[in-house]
Amino acid sequence: MKRKLIALALGLGLLAPAFAGAEVSDPLLKKLVDKGTLSAADAEEVQGKSALKGLSIGTTVYIDYSAGQTGGATKSNYNRFTLQRGYINIKKEITPWFRARITPDIAASSTKTGDYTIRMKYLYADFLTPDLGQVTDNDVRVGLGHTPLLDFEEGVNTYRMQSPMFQDKRGLITSSDLGVSVLGNFGGKLTREQVEEVDNANYTGRFGGYHVGVYNGGGYSNAAENNQNKSIQGRITVRPLPDNLPGLQLTYHGITGKGNATNNPTWSNNTGLLSYQNKLGVATAEFMTGKGNLSGSDAAKKKGYSFFGKFIIPTYTKVAAFARYDSLDPDTTISNNRINTTIVGVSYRIVGDNYLVAAYEKTHDQTKANDDKKGQVVLQIQF
Repeated sequence: MKRKLIALALGLGLLAPAFAGAEVSDPLLKKLVDKGTLSAADAEEVQGKSALKGLSIGTTVYIDYSAGQTGGATKSNYNRFTLQRGYINIKKEITPWFRARITPDIAASSTKTGDYTIRMKYLYADFLTPDLGQVTDNDVRVGLGHTPLLDFEEGVNTYRMQSPMFQDKRGLITSSDLGVSVLGNFGGKLTREQVEEVDNANYTGRFGGYHVGVYNGGGYSNAAENNQNKSIQGRITVRPLPDNLPGLQLTYHGITGKGNATNNPTWSNNTGLLSYQNKLGVATAEFMTGKGNLSGSDAAKKKGYSFFGKFIIPTYTKVAAFARYDSLDPDTTISNNRINTTIVGVSYRIVGDNYLVAAYEKTHDQTKANDDKKGQVVLQIQF
């Protein structure tokens, strides 16, 4: 409830000055009204237009229909429509060097019940700082912001509407947390033509980029911070051939800290991600080793990998086929306990980032008698 009230208050705070008829608060406009240069009505109109400058409001929605079975000792069938995501993105450029974002979203725990509740996904301020030589476009982010890996990875594998990324899906890492981080590029940005070639307007550093931060460690979806530890998380990405192969990137991601439990279990992560993307396709290979997870539910040593590929039909670029294979050993001291997931699907790009996706997903957990299986159709709405 407290998060809802904060979200409402900040959202109204961003929007309130935009409403016509509000009292003139700008000191310069008040002076002009006092001198008779402007009428109060004209000053209010100017103030309202000024408040809208740099303000953007958008949304991202996943409408999902899935039918399948949940495995385990016995099978359980399901057939349902759900809302998997309901972002409302409010962004404001307050000054050329100071920006803010607030994004409430549907709580994952409510997507299957239909009793939809809202939680805060992002609420942060960006302070844009000067370049430091070849370390450019530096941004100090304060608040409930992106953790280093997942937002970057979702800019390469754009099928988040079908399924969370490999490590997020298994609860090893999360996409957002409270803390302070710094991110930026190496060597400026790609040209507009290069950005179009790789078909990715996110993280466009010419020679790559970085993102390093200190976070609570429990993630945005946990009820509370259950210990005094903070996690240090970081990502370094290198784009070795920006002129010849701008879509090729090599990424390292690391975490050191404690899981979000009172007994302070070790949480560490080392991930390597090789990715390539252009207008006709995407290919990624991800390898990880680590210990524990963000929730602190265990401190076991883990290792795993994930491969993803997307192929766009050259003669009809709105249609693409994709496939993914994940494999995780959640405890390397135990045998026959791997969790393997296979995903295949097709997508139709309606316009912009609005997609219709059909997919089949199967998960084989070696410790369970039956597999998880589902077919799904997802509509992504984004504007």
